[in-house]
Amino acid sequence: MARTKAFDTNEVLHKAMSVFGSRGYEGTTLPDLINGLGIARQSLYDTYGTKRDLFLSSVKYYLDQKNRDLQELIDHPGTVTDKVEQAFTMMIRVLADPDLRQKCFIISSAIEQAPHDQELAAYIHENTKQVEHAFYTMLERGMEQGELSQELNISDLSRFLTHERIALVYAAKMGMDEQNLVGIMQIVLSIIKPNEGN
Repeated sequence: MARTKAFDTNEVLHKAMSVFGSRGYEGTTLPDLINGLGIARQSLYDTYGTKRDLFLSSVKYYLDQKNRDLQELIDHPGTVTDKVEQAFTMMIRVLADPDLRQKCFIISSAIEQAPHDQELAAYIHENTKQVEHAFYTMLERGMEQGELSQELNISDLSRFLTHERIALVYAAKMGMDEQNLVGIMQIVLSIIKPNEGN
């Protein structure tokens, strides 16, 4: 009879995000993981495999959840500007929290590792396409409802929103405070707001 795991596998992934986020993939050692995760070395290997396997699982767990959050925004009530603002605000709230931001920083570590890991690169590419599609859907509905100018190129705009959202992570990692992150968001939103009601 198989032994029941004495730990929550998802909770361990949450802890792994913080460890990898704070130290980066290359800077994270096996002792760092064992201490940070609170599980034995053999349990780590048996459940998650190698350090690289655990990193990939952590990245997927984090980004999949963020993508689901963004997808849920599509059908929320409110204007397209409201929804885009919520998407950016959720990211900024995480980045402004000293504990949560460490998990978010796993995104930058994943992007840094992508050129050296074909599977990771393919996953990030697909996830980015999903995020772009979510923003595109928001913008398309806003255009259909007369909130946005018909002259807007919503394909380019959805791509811009996706990459500006990622850029917030790097800005926060370099020390930018919440007030300035919000300032960036306001500039992003200004591209959409003047066209509302047209």
